[in-house]
Amino acid sequence: MDTFFTIYFSVLGLILIVNLIYRLIVFMKGEDKDWQLELASDVLNWCLDMYPIRKQKPLLTLVEGESNLAGEYCFYNNSITIYRDNNVIRRELINTVIHEYFHYYLITSESKSKLYHDQLQQFSLAQHPQEILCNSLSKTLTKRYLNK
Repeated sequence: MDTFFTIYFSVLGLILIVNLIYRLIVFMKGEDKDWQLELASDVLNWCLDMYPIRKQKPLLTLVEGESNLAGEYCFYNNSITIYRDNNVIRRELINTVIHEYFHYYLITSESKSKLYHDQLQQFSLAQHPQEILCNSLSKTLTKRYLNK
């Protein structure tokens, strides 16, 4: 009889552990079909409310596929592109949207866009002055967004 209870409770414990792991994965990846778009839109709207700069908000696009980037801002078509595969955890997605929002916030003219790209030739991405600023802001504001 002791063997039966040992096996029974071992199997029951294993099922509970698997269930906890599944719930953790669902929590981290999101339950909704397009949770990334909903969350990214909410974060973008939050940034626009907190730090308004222009009347026309940037176009937000989430794309599938491989990229070395988590996201990017293009001044010429006023768009923020988020790469889904590189933002599978909620905190990463929030951080990326805030980071790209501040590129939108800082690059308000063609000359500023050119300056960003010229500095990209001078500095590594890690040492780029605007990247340092956007990284700092996104790190701090991601915590603030999550606490709201």
